[in-house]
Amino acid sequence: MRGMLDTSVLIGIMPEQVIDHIDSYTASFIVRAELLRGLRRLERTAGDEHDARIRRQRIATLDSLPTFWRPFDADASDAYADLAAQPETAIRSKDALIAAHAIALGVPLLTADRGFTRFVGADVTFV
Repeated sequence: MRGMLDTSVLIGIMPEQVIDHIDSYTASFIVRAELLRGLRRLERTAGDEHDARIRRQRIATLDSLPTFWRPFDADASDAYADLAAQPETAIRSKDALIAAHAIALGVPLLTADRGFTRFVGADVTFV
């Protein structure tokens, strides 16, 4: 596995390295929830039908990959507790959950969000 993808990588134009090897990446079901939340907002906003259709297609494509979405398990829960307990970490809970999931899997987290650098122990790669 090349790494775990953050929501920021999946909402915009995906890097070619990701598209070309999408079957060797993974993402947390937490990221899927964030994508769906954004889809619901797009569906409710007049004029965003095109973006909603693209987002819906992207989610369906990723859903078709048998091992792409990873459940948040006990190891990820443990890693989250460690991250959230760090006093110097300004916790944004969804980001901490995603970072913890990557830590638990022992893979780099690919993101466009520089805020992930605040999570000690996360191997963050920027795209």
